[in-house]
Amino acid sequence: MKKIFLCALGLHVVMRPCLADVIPTRYAEDDAAARQAVQERLQDLGVSAASAEASVRELTYDELSYFAQETCRIQPAGSLYWYEWLLGTAMLGAAVGASVWIYMEHSEHNENEHE
Repeated sequence: MKKIFLCALGLHVVMRPCLADVIPTRYAEDDAAARQAVQERLQDLGVSAASAEASVRELTYDELSYFAQETCRIQPAGSLYWYEWLLGTAMLGAAVGASVWIYMEHSEHNENEHE
């Protein structure tokens, strides 16, 4: 049993590189105009030039051609609109207000019980 386990472990170690992810080639066709258009759109949205270049480099050919067809498809993410800030602040204020009100009601109830 020990020999079988060691053989299986050895086979697994030897075969491990065969189980690695296959990394495809970067671009089937080098489309410099598409890369430039997507990179410019990212920079228009406030991404630094180095970060935009790195992001474009990570795109597959299909993703690059998709975004290059209509660069307006690239939308900013991670920031909130003014109404989202307003609603979030209002909800946070309501939660704090409700917590204070519940605490005050509870403390009045405890004071009345102790008298």
